[in-house]
Amino acid sequence: MPEDENNIAAFDPEAFASDLAGQAGQVIPQDINKNEKEFILGIIYRFCKMAGEAIIKEENTTLNAGEASLVVQFIGEWIFHKSIDIIRAEIDPQYYEGILQKVAFTVYDIAKKAVEKQIPQDQLITLVEAQVKKAFEKALADLQKRGVLPENAVNNALNQSNVDSMSQEQVVEELEEEIKNMSDEKIIKLASLAVLMKNFSSEKIKNVLQNFNKPERDVILKYLKTSDLDKKLDTKAILKCFDEMKSTLPEAIVVSYEKAYKKMYKIVKNSQKYEILNIIEKERPNVKEFVLSCYEGKRKKMPAYVADVISKYVEDKIS
Repeated sequence: MPEDENNIAAFDPEAFASDLAGQAGQVIPQDINKNEKEFILGIIYRFCKMAGEAIIKEENTTLNAGEASLVVQFIGEWIFHKSIDIIRAEIDPQYYEGILQKVAFTVYDIAKKAVEKQIPQDQLITLVEAQVKKAFEKALADLQKRGVLPENAVNNALNQSNVDSMSQEQVVEELEEEIKNMSDEKIIKLASLAVLMKNFSSEKIKNVLQNFNKPERDVILKYLKTSDLDKKLDTKAILKCFDEMKSTLPEAIVVSYEKAYKKMYKIVKNSQKYEILNIIEKERPNVKEFVLSCYEGKRKKMPAYVADVISKYVEDKIS
């Protein structure tokens, strides 16, 4: 970045273009070979230098050095991404420069006008990305119309997105860093939980994972995909974690039909019958039969948990 951002004369297109190419060289993907890398760095340098020189030569420019740098940086970044996209799509190299030239011109025109109008940078990023997509699609469509680029090559290029790939890689790196910061004890606990969850249904696994943050979920999912996990972990460590988990869980409440019936019977005997009848007036037949059976001494058989729910419902209504 130029030292005096308020003075356009402080902007050095050649030095800035060289700096951008150098930065790009540090993040070239591994699947890009030496010749392709040289092409990418060379075209970033040339296009950025040309754009910077064009800004300086413009007599009535209102851009300062910092703003000029921003415009040129946009060009460098998008030439970087789109050059990788067309290389990965295996487009004929003779068309590389023509496609990228249209992308560079679009970025220059849109970014320069937007910066001059003082559009906020977050909006500027969105605007430039949208226009780059259109320009890239048009450049490929033009080649297809000329009959020099087959449809499958166009579709392959449009399906490439180095900018998305790099964003995903960054997310993965950040998650890996967060996982590195986890203690060994915590990772063992998450792995032990994964052993237990291997017998869960997919729906139950989904519900359990909602209780963990992203790095913790990733660790659990990683171990869920590991075959014979219980054999690869220390059995004593797993059992210790299970014991700790059990100690933090609330005691299970045992529901029995006998307890539910006795509770319902007590409520009925200690309440006015008209109150009970009003409560169950609009209830389903099996609910009425269960409650009224307490008056008749003939128990209405039903699942224990249903009887328990009914007795609690009537109790709440009475109170």
